[in-house]
Amino acid sequence: MLLVGSTTATAENGGGLIRKICMSSFAAAMKTAGQTAPEGMADFTCNCFLEEVNSGTRLDEAQNQCKSRAAVEYSME
Repeated sequence: MLLVGSTTATAENGGGLIRKICMSSFAAAMKTAGQTAPEGMADFTCNCFLEEVNSGTRLDEAQNQCKSRAAVEYSME
């Protein structure tokens, strides 16, 4: 997922547009991989992503960290 520009995501409102983009990207990635995500995995991953971005983590780093955390949390490695 690539987001360009200056966008502020807040955990208060779920990140709004950023959360929608994350959820859509997550679903597309799982479909491309031919996998079905366990219940809650998309929320876990996107919540992680928003928290990381809100704390100042670069988008690519946040994406990679949260993919890894979700894979461990949901035993998908």
